[in-house]
Amino acid sequence: MRYTKLALLAPCALLLSACTTVTPAFKDIGTRSGPCVDGGPDAVAQQFYDYRIQHNNNDLTGLRPYLSDSLAKLLNDASRNPDDRTILQSDPFSSNTTLPESADVASASTIPNTDARNIPLRVELKQGTQRWQDEVLMIREGQCWAVDDVRYLGANAHAPAGTLRQVLEKR
Repeated sequence: MRYTKLALLAPCALLLSACTTVTPAFKDIGTRSGPCVDGGPDAVAQQFYDYRIQHNNNDLTGLRPYLSDSLAKLLNDASRNPDDRTILQSDPFSSNTTLPESADVASASTIPNTDARNIPLRVELKQGTQRWQDEVLMIREGQCWAVDDVRYLGANAHAPAGTLRQVLEKR
């Protein structure tokens, strides 16, 4: 009798486990050629802004672990071209020309799709009494989250285009 019950439970357990298996929407999330930072999209974005504020410069080598491969390439190309260096002399990662004193990245915990490949996050920035918001686009490369673009939302945006990528690609 005991073995009969086990024989009946085994197929039920297999059926139940098959019903709870989740297949990711994207099996291939790409690769990454550079180093990366551990954490989810909001944690990496917050670490990116904290690093920039702490180091008070646009050192591309130091920022590389936070940047997507393609954005890092665009920034490196711009830094090599004398006509484009002015982009990097101000703050290309913010709609304000000066580096913010603080940044608060919105939480990504409300985003329901854990298989997302890109996630836009609002960032509240502050410099003295001035406050503004921008949006940072985080993408997934391999097992890493990285900054792929910044949308300038501030009222006094210094850039001639709406996003960092547009500024870099218009050169």
